[in-house]
Amino acid sequence: MIGLTEEKKILQKTNDEWNEITMPKRNDEPLDIKVINNRLFITTQSGIWVRDLQEGNWRKINVDEEVVKFVKKGEKLFGTTHRGEAIYSINTKDERKSEKVFDARDFIVWDVDIMGDTLWIATIPDYSWEEMPIPQRR
Repeated sequence: MIGLTEEKKILQKTNDEWNEITMPKRNDEPLDIKVINNRLFITTQSGIWVRDLQEGNWRKINVDEEVVKFVKKGEKLFGTTHRGEAIYSINTKDERKSEKVFDARDFIVWDVDIMGDTLWIATIPDYSWEEMPIPQRR
């Protein structure tokens, strides 16, 4: 069992003990985590890190933008950027590869799903709100 605390610590339960997993770069704070096939995927400000939970070794996945949230669909893993403006497909078999699959210029990504070879993306408009004075009736 793996957990991410409010203090941004990653804990792994082995037997009856919780042990902290230390990031390879000490100043990196985990933003989100997911486990797929006994590998822990962690997104941070410096990129995406993958830890093999049996062997304990680390690999880094480079992405063009900061991925802040993972969306796991079966064994598929996607990452969204800060406001959900872009979606990256993270290859869980070959961790060196990530690919931008969607760039939402005027939309915010709400959710993704995959059916067969089709990626479905639910978006909402990215509205710009402005304060408008309302004339007072006399």
